[in-house]
Amino acid sequence: MSARLIIDNASKAYPRWTGERTLRHAIQYRLPALFRAPEERWAIENVSVRVEAGKATGVIGSNGAGKSTLLKLAAGITRPTRGRLLVPERTAAVLTLGDVFDYSLSGRENATTTAVAAGMSVDEARDRVPDILAFAELEGFADAPVRTYSDGMRLRLAFGVIAQLEPDLILLDEVIAVGDLRFQRKCMQWVRRRLDAGAGMLFASHSLEQILQECDNAIWLHAGGVREAGAVEDVVAAYRDAMSSETRARTPAPTGEDTGTLELRRNRFGSQEAGVVDVRLLAPDGVEVQEVNVGGAIEVAAVLDVPAGTAVDEPIAAVALVRAADGVVCYDTSTGAEGIALGVLDGRRAVSLVFDRLDLFPGEYYVDVGLYEANWRYAYDYHWHAYSFRVVGHASDSGVYRPPHVWQV
Repeated sequence: MSARLIIDNASKAYPRWTGERTLRHAIQYRLPALFRAPEERWAIENVSVRVEAGKATGVIGSNGAGKSTLLKLAAGITRPTRGRLLVPERTAAVLTLGDVFDYSLSGRENATTTAVAAGMSVDEARDRVPDILAFAELEGFADAPVRTYSDGMRLRLAFGVIAQLEPDLILLDEVIAVGDLRFQRKCMQWVRRRLDAGAGMLFASHSLEQILQECDNAIWLHAGGVREAGAVEDVVAAYRDAMSSETRARTPAPTGEDTGTLELRRNRFGSQEAGVVDVRLLAPDGVEVQEVNVGGAIEVAAVLDVPAGTAVDEPIAAVALVRAADGVVCYDTSTGAEGIALGVLDGRRAVSLVFDRLDLFPGEYYVDVGLYEANWRYAYDYHWHAYSFRVVGHASDSGVYRPPHVWQV
């Protein structure tokens, strides 16, 4: 199978800049730098990636690991300091939206200019504008200046352009997360059709669930280098293992002040820079419950909090349902996986996950609740098997969950 992208031992360095802008600093430091080799900061070093036709490769890692730099190299936005790249001529990228549009122009005008920049002739670009706007679902905003668009609308316009192309390589960065879930699914359906036609994709995301769902292989970048590469399941598992180890290492020792059923390093883990407090399992009427019927409704409600005078950026809240009998994870989700941004957490905030139908088999279940750092590097606060409930009802069949069904003979 032919490769759609080959990156061979690529490294990228940028001049190190101290940030001072005074005349004195320029004379003392910048002018002498003309006569000596400048200090360099290596964004990535000796990174190799191969994307095969029909396959998607995910890129994971914390902020500053080199994900965006890698995609910019593949997109031709910047050149490697050393190393080799083989990139197909027909490459489509949706990376930083600010680099794509002229915010003073209308959506229609930006659709035309962006399509021309993507390789269309002027006449073809103008002919494709209705299709671009239709895919983006922005027909009613075509003549409004792009400066009035939300980030989600700009994403839709950018994707509307590449959806008119037939690229051999697709490059996607975190920017796709600004779109609503329905439009994200629409974009990924188009991507899958291109993969079926033989294209390849390099996809950077903080969402491990999305990487698992969309990618065949993955690489884990850490401090500019490849820490792990291979099958997507193996790489994500290694990343999660590292996250678990980091979480345990950051968990403070018990203070003796733990209350209720929670105890640090026993069933509560995390740095405690932010916390999960007041977790409740509620019926639709708001009453706390310990039992729910098969197919009944339940709400997992919690309050997130940070110590006074502190804040954390873009934390991720997560909930998992675990069968007590054998530890099977029946369901696991997070605000990150659902495209929900929590923003800056600088005080108390209530969050909840509502199940309108809980089609689990009768039995005992645990609810695990966690609050994670924005890159999933570790947990701020993770409550393991601290909450439980029972599903009651009759079931003579077996499995993990019991969807509504009717036999017909």
